[in-house]
Amino acid sequence: MKNKILRYVITFLIGLVFALLIMIMKGLFSCTNQKIAFQILTDSFFVPGVILICFGILVVCANGGTFDMLVYGVKQFFSLFKKDLTKAKHKTFYEYQQAQKEKKTEFWFLIIDGIVLVAISLIFLGIYNNI
Repeated sequence: MKNKILRYVITFLIGLVFALLIMIMKGLFSCTNQKIAFQILTDSFFVPGVILICFGILVVCANGGTFDMLVYGVKQFFSLFKKDLTKAKHKTFYEYQQAQKEKKTEFWFLIIDGIVLVAISLIFLGIYNNI
């Protein structure tokens, strides 16, 4: 339970750091116009939110086996450079695919944190539109 909460907190903090970097790059702290400041805040939270959501969707695709054939092919290619070719971990793609079905990566922390950052961005957008 503590590990799951830690995933959410760390991911959210990384999103906030990226938002802060965008704020600094766009010059929020030297901005004197209130409307432009809220535009920068909207952009700053929207970009990391969308990136986190996209990473979450990418993990969902990987969990579904979308990239299994590509990963297996790359591993087989690099195994050609090993000294002993008989010590391959998976002899066939079917064996590799069955082993991958057991490995599922958690993805909800990425999607939920991304949605929270986009929601914060929408709040700033509402304020921006009311100015």
